Amino acid sequence: MTAATTVLLMVLALAAGDEKKAAPVKYVVIFDFACSTTETGKKADYGRQLADAVRLRLRRHDDCKVIDRFTTAEMTPAAGVSLKTADKEIIALLKDKFAAHVAVFGDVQKLGPAVRAEIRYVDISGPKSVAWTKAFSDHTERARGVVACKIVEAVRGKAEWKPPEYGDETEPKSFGKPLNVNGDFESGKTGWRIGPDNVTTFLVADPRRRRRGKVLRIFTDVERNAWLKYRRDLMLGKADPSKPPRIGTVANKYATVAGLEGVHYRSEWIKAKPGRRYWLVADMKGRTGGIFFPKIFVKGFADFSAVADGLSESSLAEMKMTPDQFVALPREKQKQLIAADAKKHPERHRREVYRWYLACRNEKNTWQHYAAPFPPRGGLAKNIQWLRIDIYAYWPPGEYFFDNVHLYADPRQKTPKPEQKPRTPHYKPPTTQPVSKRD
Repeated sequence: MTAATTVLLMVLALAAGDEKKAAPVKYVVIFDFACSTTETGKKADYGRQLADAVRLRLRRHDDCKVIDRFTTAEMTPAAGVSLKTADKEIIALLKDKFAAHVAVFGDVQKLGPAVRAEIRYVDISGPKSVAWTKAFSDHTERARGVVACKIVEAVRGKAEWKPPEYGDETEPKSFGKPLNVNGDFESGKTGWRIGPDNVTTFLVADPRRRRRGKVLRIFTDVERNAWLKYRRDLMLGKADPSKPPRIGTVANKYATVAGLEGVHYRSEWIKAKPGRRYWLVADMKGRTGGIFFPKIFVKGFADFSAVADGLSESSLAEMKMTPDQFVALPREKQKQLIAADAKKHPERHRREVYRWYLACRNEKNTWQHYAAPFPPRGGLAKNIQWLRIDIYAYWPPGEYFFDNVHLYADPRQKTPKPEQKPRTPHYKPPTTQPVSKRD
């Protein structure tokens, strides 16, 4: 036996060993579900939509290869597939047309928000075929996603990974010193980038009984166009918040600030630490409804001055220059102005690279306390250089009160945590990162 032959046999042996260790992969065909509903015009649509949701979720797992919906539709019999279809017909389809191991099909009933799916599973991957029929139901706003998750768990025989949710971790009893300044609003606009505009944002006396001090009031039932002009004038130094204009509301509430942009109240910059976990806590009062509720964002920023090719409106106004005048300059002169502006106003060259928010749901319109940690998994990414708190309220139009908005380092963390990458297969990070900061 030659040395080359010996090496070849060793390679083949190792490959065979790897094949034994590798988890078996099943090819799965998911037929569009037959559907009955009381909703006009949606008899077939919801069955296809739910089947698509199952395909997408099942495709995330390496142990399943899902036949795409176009191929499935092309090879499905003209009469379709339902619970009335005999297993022997399903097995024939798997063997003769799809060359697949598993078939998933069934019937769906949709009555208003309620969904009930009766699903049949046929698996011919083993010496003997395996089949079962199970029912899955849900009546929440996310019924399709919930039912699709239950079906995938039954197909794989494993629980789906569940992302961290609000309330998973109990709030620490003590935090130490807040990382942001004046989160209780007792020192006026200190710690906040602009301060109240006295049209949509105000610092007012605490409305709670037997409470002293100040709270932030955000009012979103304001006519949009007039307010946008006022905010732009504030940004350019053409308006004084101590002498605000009188801006009322309008009958069409979709033409108010609440209907589109909403109102932001932003903190000063907070230096970020890669690998760190944080807690954001706050108190809020305001009537919310369904999917509409105030959010307190924590946004992460990085320095983009190295790749900047223009100037902000504030910087151009400061230089008494129009955008057309800037564009007409030679490229080298543009670079000089950008470099000088980045040195003078570095914050104007920071761009958002991370976002998380504290959900402030409050349908009772009473003072509530909120607290949650972030990042939900792992530590802060290394490309994040600064953090900023952004209190945001929009719909429904009305007033919202905030107090004790504090950012803390997680007191339970002893050492830096590595960044946890996204779990979505084939995820590609955004390319909008400063060149000097890319890995």
